[in-house]
Amino acid sequence: MANNEQINSMINQLSQRLNADSTQVKEALQKGNLDKVLMNMDEKQAEKISRILSDPEESKKVLSTPQAQALIKKLMG
Repeated sequence: MANNEQINSMINQLSQRLNADSTQVKEALQKGNLDKVLMNMDEKQAEKISRILSDPEESKKVLSTPQAQALIKKLMG
């Protein structure tokens, strides 16, 4: 299981890749609203994430990883 430091590190890395503020990314993840975050992304990255989110099987694969599970658990409180 990831600890708070690891989760914050993952959020910071994601923020850097998305060229977005880490606080905004964390809030977007907590609220389930990634539209604002996706707008700051490279077009190819945004398309890939949108494709994954729209495909239940791909979403399941991504969300079942230990890192995603730890992040979800942390964000859900």
